[in-house]
Amino acid sequence: MKKATILYNKIESLFFVNKGNPEFLAFFRISTGALALLHFLSIISDFDMFFSSNSLVPQDIMSVFHPNWLISFSKITHFFESFGIAENMVILGAKIMFITFCINIIIGFYSRVSAFLLLLLHVALLKGSSFFIYGVDFFTSMSLFYLILFPSDAYCSVLRFIIKKKATEVNFMPVKRMFQIHISIAYFFSGFDKLLGYNWRNGESIWKAINLPYANRDFNFDFSWMADHSYILIIIGWSTVIIEMLYPFFIWIPKTQKTWMILTISMHLGIALVLNLYYFSAIMIIWNLTNFNFERETITIKSPGLERRFYKKSSPVGI
Repeated sequence: MKKATILYNKIESLFFVNKGNPEFLAFFRISTGALALLHFLSIISDFDMFFSSNSLVPQDIMSVFHPNWLISFSKITHFFESFGIAENMVILGAKIMFITFCINIIIGFYSRVSAFLLLLLHVALLKGSSFFIYGVDFFTSMSLFYLILFPSDAYCSVLRFIIKKKATEVNFMPVKRMFQIHISIAYFFSGFDKLLGYNWRNGESIWKAINLPYANRDFNFDFSWMADHSYILIIIGWSTVIIEMLYPFFIWIPKTQKTWMILTISMHLGIALVLNLYYFSAIMIIWNLTNFNFERETITIKSPGLERRFYKKSSPVGI
């Protein structure tokens, strides 16, 4: 019974004792909103090719790959067309709303509501066009979900500046711990999946990745010399597996946390430069920095014209 009590107290301390640095809230909100906005702007000129009735892959074909109950963008378009609203007007409205919600998230103006509405629109676009999505789109959706759970407007936001009211203390640590466990599990099973096959262990996956026709097009690195030095490919493959599988262990240890975060971020920078997966690498770097770069505890002391931050034990964030 005593051991069970000790275990319970440790779990309670891990999840519910408010000792975190609330600055990560502003970083996560601004970086996620900015990334979602930049990603959307990068494809906005080709929006019709992906999501309209004249898309590269016809909507009736794409609808085969998702259940009937799922609300896709094509269903939204058909709904408004039944009221006499043209498809181009629906698309224009979707573009304006997407950009507006992203800006609201960035500046912190009802960002939780904006994140919820943007998540609905984001999922409608993605699920109805599953041929055109990849990892960054899933992680963006999950990021918006966490923005809904976090008190996103509680720190460094326009809403706190406009609405002058007495702050209500909110403990954000349970959600952050869930976020940290989430990313730890994701990395572990990503590495474990690579370990099961032989392609990553013998370097074949690395060789295939760097020679993909759509990869390495921005910097055009010459990797042909690696064909005569296959041991380098093996080292890179095993390094990827080790970094990912051991992530949940070393990232939680204070002495190795910074080192493992640097290794993980370096891995994603390599993916960005070689495979040109900039947005995917960016969202993963954001997740790493959000979860483990703001672990030092702070307390905010406010004076009429000055706000100083000292790295000590912090009080719960107010909303």
